[in-house]
Amino acid sequence: MKQYVPDRHCLSTLRILITAAVVIIIFAAKYFILVDKIVFIIMISAVSIGCFEMFIHLPLYFSSIKYTATETEVMKSSGVFIKVHQSVRYSSIQYTTIISSPFSQYTGFNFIIFFVYGGQLRLLFLKQSDAKEIIKLSGSISVKGDRYVP
Repeated sequence: MKQYVPDRHCLSTLRILITAAVVIIIFAAKYFILVDKIVFIIMISAVSIGCFEMFIHLPLYFSSIKYTATETEVMKSSGVFIKVHQSVRYSSIQYTTIISSPFSQYTGFNFIIFFVYGGQLRLLFLKQSDAKEIIKLSGSISVKGDRYVP
């Protein structure tokens, strides 16, 4: 049994993306809306929501995510306000989807989705090496070097 946690690089990447989105929203509001009071309310709202997401919600969410892989199943535990526990036996997996972003070793955007009878289990924000280990354990896709082979 081995435990996995999300890649911490992903938290930094998400913070950068949220900051960029807030800046774009502020500039768009200044450009398209002529009433200064409405622009000010949008600016305060965007900055408040962005700060809450970056410094409170995302760190709590990332600290709550835990994946456990055994020889027969994989389990996921996550949630900030509502805790969710899921498990899937490797024998019940119908097919697997692996999503990796460019530069995923630096951003932490590696996702595995196990599709099972009537549902799916999403393993989000994994390190590249952890994703390969989980895929090897599941046996649904073989891994050769840094490539996934069906």
